[in-house]
Amino acid sequence: MRKVQKILVPIDFSDASGSALDYALMLAPRLGAAVTALFVSPQHAWYEQLPAFPRPEPLDPARRRRLEEDLRRFVTRSGSAQPVADVVLREGDPADEILAQAASSEADLIVLGTHGRRRFERWSLGSVVDRVAREAERPVLTVPPHLRAPVIARVLCAVDLSDFSAETLEHGFALAQVMEARLAVLYVAEGTHWYEPWPISGVDPQAVRQAIAESARQRLSELVAHHVPEGFPVEVSVTVGRAQREVVRVAGEGADLVVLGVRSTHGVDRLFFGSTAQHVLRAGICPVLLVRQPRTAASEPHPTEGAAGPS
Repeated sequence: MRKVQKILVPIDFSDASGSALDYALMLAPRLGAAVTALFVSPQHAWYEQLPAFPRPEPLDPARRRRLEEDLRRFVTRSGSAQPVADVVLREGDPADEILAQAASSEADLIVLGTHGRRRFERWSLGSVVDRVAREAERPVLTVPPHLRAPVIARVLCAVDLSDFSAETLEHGFALAQVMEARLAVLYVAEGTHWYEPWPISGVDPQAVRQAIAESARQRLSELVAHHVPEGFPVEVSVTVGRAQREVVRVAGEGADLVVLGVRSTHGVDRLFFGSTAQHVLRAGICPVLLVRQPRTAASEPHPTEGAAGPS
């Protein structure tokens, strides 16, 4: 896992972004990282081919100063005279500007609030969070607004046993280690043959499911043994069912943070993101760390097994 030294937190002055900032500030000292708060002043779309739509005007100096002052106040805690984070103001499309700021500042982690109000609704799932998670070259941590006590006691890391699972697991272990939390590693065996007429062919579907689960449990144990030091508290589990449902169910049983891998942005991978990772995000049970697969990696699940998430 890449060392986290810089955390970027997009802000829109909502409770959602406040929760994200609180979470980043909780993580920062444990990770040894600095926090930067970013506000993007959105501009209306400009259509160059349609002269009737004028080019949007940039913020005037007075308006910019007021926004910068508002941003500094937002990141200044009661009883303190100094902001708890650096502040940056940009103009344009929120997703574009978040990605641009993350790249230019070489941020190691982006922390985004979800399900906010007012302008933040445009930053919610399906738009900005979706796009940033799929396109950012660094991990994205999403934080639900109802989180009041940002504590991490149990980290749930869902993997799909592809080559990329090792990197996803390393992120989960690293966070569990610095937070002194328990680590739970989950694989969901979905199978690829549920459509076959087993009763007609005489095959026992329960036996097939059990065989798939046992094979997955062996591979999962080997993965954990290679990437989690001996003696570190870790739970290893395999369930059978739909990945998106099982990850949400297990997370609801006591996870404080879920770690998932996210595949690339092309073709069916986009549908895969929507079917599993986005489903977990929408559940809003707890914060979710999305680790995007490198564009050059070719990671596919085992041909006889399902996937526990897009990792």
